Amino acid sequence: MAPAARSFAVRARMLNRAGQKPRRRAVGRRRPSRQRSGGGTAGGAPCAAADRRSIGGPHAMKTSSLETALALALALAWPAAAAAEPPAARLLRFPDVHRDFVVFVHGGDVWRAPAAGGVARRLTAHPGQELFPKISPDGAWVAFSAEHSGTRQVYVMPAEGGEPRQLTFYGDVGPMPPRGGYDAWIQGWSPDGKILVRLNRTPWGPRMGRYFLVDPAGGLETPLVLPEGSSATLSPDGKKLAYCPVGREFRTWKRHRGGRAQDVWIFDLEALRSEQLTTDPGNDNFPMWAGERIYFTSDRAGTLNLFAYELASKSLRQVTSFDDYDVLWPSLGPEAIVFTKGGELFRFDLASEETAPIPIAIGSERPAAAVHFEDVSDDVGGAAVSPSGARAVFEARGELFTVPAKKGPTRNLSRTPAAREMDPAWSPDGRSIAYLSDATGEYELYVRSQDGLDEPRQLTRGGTVWKLPPAWSPDGSKIAFGDKDRKLWIVDVDGGELTEVARGNAGDLDTYAFSPDGRFLAYETNHPTPRGFGLPGIAVYSLDDGESTMLGDGMTQDSEPAWSADGRYLFFLSVRDYQLRFSTFEFNYLYDRGTRIYAAALDPSAPPLFPFESDEETPAEDGDKNGDGDKNGDKPHVVVEPEGFVARTIALPGVPPGNYGSLQASAGAVYYLRFDDDGSTLMRYDLKERKEAKVMAGVQAYQLSADGKKLFYAAGGSWGIADAKAGLEPGAGRLDISDLRIKLDPRIEWRQMYDDGWRIVRDFFYDRRMHGFDWAALGEKYRRLVPYVAHRAELDFLFGELIGELEAGHMYVQSGDEPSVERLEGGKLGCELELDADSGRYRIGHVFAGENWDEAYRSPLTEPGVDVRRGDYLLAIDGDELRYPDNPYRLLEGKADRQVVLTVADSPSAEGRRVTVRPVASELNLRYLDWVKSRMAMADRLSGGRVGYIHLPDTAIAGNRMLQKLFFGQVNKEALIIDDRYNGGGFIPDRMIEYLARRTLSYWARRDLEPSRTPLFAHDGPKAMLINGYAGSGGDALPYYFKKLGLGPLIGTRTWGGLIGITGAPTLADGGVVLPATFRFFDVEGKWAVENEGVAPDVEVIDLPEARIAGGDPSLEKAVELLLQALEENPVSRPPVPEPPDMSGPP
Repeated sequence: MAPAARSFAVRARMLNRAGQKPRRRAVGRRRPSRQRSGGGTAGGAPCAAADRRSIGGPHAMKTSSLETALALALALAWPAAAAAEPPAARLLRFPDVHRDFVVFVHGGDVWRAPAAGGVARRLTAHPGQELFPKISPDGAWVAFSAEHSGTRQVYVMPAEGGEPRQLTFYGDVGPMPPRGGYDAWIQGWSPDGKILVRLNRTPWGPRMGRYFLVDPAGGLETPLVLPEGSSATLSPDGKKLAYCPVGREFRTWKRHRGGRAQDVWIFDLEALRSEQLTTDPGNDNFPMWAGERIYFTSDRAGTLNLFAYELASKSLRQVTSFDDYDVLWPSLGPEAIVFTKGGELFRFDLASEETAPIPIAIGSERPAAAVHFEDVSDDVGGAAVSPSGARAVFEARGELFTVPAKKGPTRNLSRTPAAREMDPAWSPDGRSIAYLSDATGEYELYVRSQDGLDEPRQLTRGGTVWKLPPAWSPDGSKIAFGDKDRKLWIVDVDGGELTEVARGNAGDLDTYAFSPDGRFLAYETNHPTPRGFGLPGIAVYSLDDGESTMLGDGMTQDSEPAWSADGRYLFFLSVRDYQLRFSTFEFNYLYDRGTRIYAAALDPSAPPLFPFESDEETPAEDGDKNGDGDKNGDKPHVVVEPEGFVARTIALPGVPPGNYGSLQASAGAVYYLRFDDDGSTLMRYDLKERKEAKVMAGVQAYQLSADGKKLFYAAGGSWGIADAKAGLEPGAGRLDISDLRIKLDPRIEWRQMYDDGWRIVRDFFYDRRMHGFDWAALGEKYRRLVPYVAHRAELDFLFGELIGELEAGHMYVQSGDEPSVERLEGGKLGCELELDADSGRYRIGHVFAGENWDEAYRSPLTEPGVDVRRGDYLLAIDGDELRYPDNPYRLLEGKADRQVVLTVADSPSAEGRRVTVRPVASELNLRYLDWVKSRMAMADRLSGGRVGYIHLPDTAIAGNRMLQKLFFGQVNKEALIIDDRYNGGGFIPDRMIEYLARRTLSYWARRDLEPSRTPLFAHDGPKAMLINGYAGSGGDALPYYFKKLGLGPLIGTRTWGGLIGITGAPTLADGGVVLPATFRFFDVEGKWAVENEGVAPDVEVIDLPEARIAGGDPSLEKAVELLLQALEENPVSRPPVPEPPDMSGPP
C-alpha cells in the first residue's frame, strides 16, 4: 500500500529541520569548482530577466559622468548590462569612515572606497567572513574580526591593504544563528591606539559580551571593569564609555518595546560611576561620542534614525528623518558618521549635519556568488521510491532527480534553477511523478513523466497558500494533498477538478492515505467537541458520498492510519497504555512509552485478523485470514462501518508499549519505527507469525514500494533500496547518490529562497492579518535588494529585516549553506590569566571551580593530580616559552581536549615544574557555575544561612537540570530566591512552576525520627524572583506564573516580553530556515499580555555596574532584605508532632 503522505517525504525534510544548526559549507571539505556565469554581468548580479519574477530592474544607462551613472544605478535596480562602468553595489554593511575613505563589508570581505563615492577595492579575500572593520584614529590601520584560524578573532591590517595580523587567540563561542550576532565584535579604537572589542566571555551564555581592549603590539586582551554591554564608544579622552547595557542589535524584531529596549548610558572608567542618558520606551543604540555630543540611533519615531544628545544641556534632537529603511550600523569618524540604509552607504557630515548617499561601485567578482557545480547529495529534502523499487526520486536544492537501485544513470528531471520542486510522489503505475513547484510564483501540483522527457502538466491553479505533500490513489486517478489553510483536497489527475475533503480544527491535515480500492481517504484530524477540538483521531472520507466519518470514541489519541493490503483492516498508532515511571529524586512519576500498534476491522463481517490457532486441515477455498489480500487476484472492495470500531480494535500481539512512528503496511506485515534512547529502529511485524523482528537499526525514515516488496530507507546519512524483510544488514542496497549534482547559480537560488521565506511567513505566522501590515508591500520592499546579495549571510540579513517588520518576538532565521572555515577549537585552562608587567610573565589568576565528574563542567586545573594554583606563573606551554608580548592562547590553539604540558612556578624566575593537563574547548559553563556559586554564597552570607538561592538559566534542559539540582537540597531553607535573570527560555515552564508552588499538605509521624511530609520536598516559606531584560520567552512566562500564583514579589527590571512561540517551518532549498511565530500568549481574561511589553517587577531594582564591580548584586540584596522582613512578620514553623493517642481504654 502507498504510505500516508507525511510518512516519508515530510519526515525526511523534518530530519533536517529539527534542532537545526546553521549549515556552513566548510572550505576544503566540499569546495565547489568555480565557474563564471554566462547569465549576468561580470562580477555583479545577474540581469533581472534571469528571474522568473520582475524586480523592476531597468536597463543600464551610459553617461559621461561616473558619479551620475552610479547614482542612477543605486536609485534603480540591477542593470541588465554594464560593460562601460563597474556595477553599483548595495548591501554594504558594518561601515566605518576616516576623512576621505570608508571601509565596509560586502560578500563576507572588507572593502575600501573613497568617502565621496567611487570604485571600491577588496582588502580581504579569505573564505570565512571578515566583519566589523574599524579604522584607527590616525587612519593607518583597520581592525576587523575574522575566522582565518578556525575561530573568530581580532585582526589588524594596514588601511591601504596588506597582510592581516592576528591579535587574539582565545577561542570564540562558535557560530550562532543570525539573531545571536557574533563574538569578537569590534566597537572601535581608544585614543591611544588600542582596539575596543566586545568578547562573549560572561557567565550568562554565548550571546552575552563584555568589553576588552586589544593592544596591536601584542599580549593578552585586557577586560574593562563593566560586567556586560553591547554597542559602545569611548569618549575622546578615553576615560568614559558611552554604551548600551542591554544588547539586541542583531535581533530580528523591529520596534521592540519590552524589557530589552535599549537605552544609552555613560560609564566613568575612573570614578566607576554610571549615568543613564536616554529613557525612551523604544530602542536607543549605537552611541557615538563626538566632542560634547553623543549621537545614537533610535526608533522612538518608528524608523531608526540618527539623534544627537547634547551633554551640556542634556537636550535631544533628531538629525535624520528617513521613513523608508532603518539607519543601521552607524560609525563615527573624525568628520562624519557613515551608516547603512536600504543597503546603501550614507555620510552624515558633523559640521553641516547634512546627509548624502555614497555611491559605491564594485568591479570585482564575488566568490560566494559565483556559478559553480555543486554536490547536493547532502541537501535531500523529500524522496520517494518507484512502485517496484527500481528507482528512487529525490528532491535536492529544488531539483528532482531519479537514482537507480543498481544500474543506470542518475537523471535530473526538472532542471529549473529559478523554481523549486519538492515533495515528489511516484504514481502507482510507475509512469509519472507528482510534485510541488513554485514556477508560477505559488506552489502548485504538477505531474510529469518519470524519465523527465515530457513537459510537466500543471494540475492546480490559482494557489495562494503553502501546499503539503501529495499522495496518489492506488489507481493513479486521484491525488490528495493538504495546505496551510488546514484544508485537505483531492484533485482529479485527468480533469484537474478539486474536491475539498475536510478542514482541520486543531492543526494542519498533513497525514492521509487512500484505501486499496481508492474509494476512501483516511486522515489524521481531531475529534470535535462542544468546546473546541478534542484528542487527535482518524477520520475516513468516502469519495462515493463525499462525507467524512470519525473513527473511535474520542477517548484516545489515534494517529498514522495505514490500510491493510486487502482493505479490511486499518492499522494505526494509539496512546492508550499507562506505563508508570518513577523519578530518581523523589516520589514523583509520569507516564511514558504509552503507544502501541493497533488494528481494527473496518467491516464487522471481516474475519478475525488473528483467529484462534489450532492445527487443522484447512480447505483451499477458505480464503485469506491474515490481511494478505485475495489470493485469486480480485480487487479489494473496502467497507467502512464506524459503528463498533472501538470494539473491533485490538493491539498487535507481542508488540510492547513504547514510542513508535511511521506506520506502514504491506501484504502480511506491518512496518514501523521504534524510538528509544539509542535512536530509531525499523521493525517488521509478521501478521501470520504474530511476532516482530528488527529490519535495521538507525533508520530515520523509510517507505515501502507500492507492491510492498521493496524498502526505501534513510539511515546514517545514506539511502538504500532493499528487500522488504527482517534482518537487513546496515547499508543493504545502498544507493549511489554521488551524481546528485547541479550547476548552481547562487543568485538565482537566493531569489527563489527569498520568495519561499516570504511565503512561509505569510502562511505560517499565527495572525492571518500579519499584524495589520501589508505583507506583499513589505516583501517587495526587501525583494528589490535581493539582486545585490553577494553572500548567503546577506540573504539572512534581508530575511531578518523582512520578518522584523512584523514587530513580533520569535521571528527567527537559521543560516543555510554558506562558505565557512573548518573549526579548530583552542584549549582553555579554566582560569583567568594575568600579565605581570614587571617580569613579562603570565600568572594564574582566578581558577574556576568545576564539577569534574561531569565533562561539561570539567575544570582542568582542579582535576586530581594537577598541581597548579592561583598565583603560579605560566612559563611555558608544551615546551614553548611564554613571555609578553606573546599571547598564551596562541600556544593553546587547536589543543582543546588534548594533553598539554604546562611549565609553572611560584615565581617568574623559578625553574618550574611540568604539569600535564587536558584543556577544555569552552569556559562558558565554568564561568556560569562560578557565578551561581557566588550568588548562593552571597544569599547565605547576607541572610545568615536562612535564604536559599536557585538560578534558572533557561526553561529547557539546562534550567530544569538546575532546578532539580538546587531545589531538593534547599527546601529546608526558610526562604528562597529564584533567579530568572538571563533566562533564555525554552519550554513553557508549567512544570517548573509546579515545583515552586508546592506546599506541604500533611506530615507523617515516625518512631524516633523526624516527621516526613507530603510532598516530601516542598517549600512553605516566602520566595522572591529576580528578573531582568534578558529573561525572555519561557523566562517571561515563569515570572508571569510566579506572580499569578502569588508566590512572592518580582524584583529587578522588566523581562524581555517574548511570549509568542514557534513550532517549526519548512526548510529552504539549501537547508536554511525562516521561522515565523505560530502561537501567541493571552491571559485567562482574553487579553493579550506580556508579548512586546514584558513582565514588570513589583520592586524595580537596577543592577548598576558600579555596585556589581564592587562585588554587590542589588537585586539579590533587595530580595534578601524583603525575605528576611517577611520571615520576621510571618515566621516559618512546622507543627509539633502530637502525642500518640492512648488506645488502651474503652472505645
